[in-house]
Amino acid sequence: MKNNISHWFASLISIPVAVVAGTFSMIAFDIHLALDMMVAAGGFFAAYFPTQSISLNSQLQKMGISKSEYRYVKRELAEAREKIKRLRQSYKNVRTLKDVKLIYDINRLVRTIYQTVENDPKLFFNVQQFFHSNLDSAVNTIEQYLFLHKMPGKTKEEKVKLHETRISLLELKRTIQSNLSAMNRDSYQALEVEKDFIRLNKKRTMSTLKLDNKLDKEKVDLNKKEKEPVYQNRGEDDERGK
Repeated sequence: MKNNISHWFASLISIPVAVVAGTFSMIAFDIHLALDMMVAAGGFFAAYFPTQSISLNSQLQKMGISKSEYRYVKRELAEAREKIKRLRQSYKNVRTLKDVKLIYDINRLVRTIYQTVENDPKLFFNVQQFFHSNLDSAVNTIEQYLFLHKMPGKTKEEKVKLHETRISLLELKRTIQSNLSAMNRDSYQALEVEKDFIRLNKKRTMSTLKLDNKLDKEKVDLNKKEKEPVYQNRGEDDERGK
């Protein structure tokens, strides 16, 4: 998330400050090395925390999200990360190729939503249903389905229930796909605006070209009209000369 950027930026500023503070302490005060190291550490933290806070606030302001909202999203992502790990570990219990494809598709959709929100936390509020409900349903249902599917000696009724559960997972996959579409809705709207802008510019360009062509044609016609009387006068003068 964006705190990684602010962390590295603050570190780049703080490390030189710590080096300068430690060196100054060694030269100016000539005290014990441990105290010099403490002065260097104090310089690092004194520069790190304000710089990191300013950098993070600047990033959050650009994203249009408050600090409290950012912390909330960060907690939700931390919980989601653990659930995604469990979902990824479910591959070891898969017994059929069709289940491999289904679970792969669900994993891919889940990772896409997670990574997109991680890069742009504001999008979390477009897919709250995914984090609060659908992700839990996917993890719990897949774990139970795969656990029961590998059990031997299943009755006909149990096989029917497993089949119905797989149909439910297919419906859940479509629901997560709709979550992904909801998350990207604003991006598609922005894309439509850009398309309209390109189309408008194209129309303006074509209108300008047509106007230029029309003006060029009028210039050619005007030149012809100006030259024709000259040729006629020359012809009259030749006749008079004869």
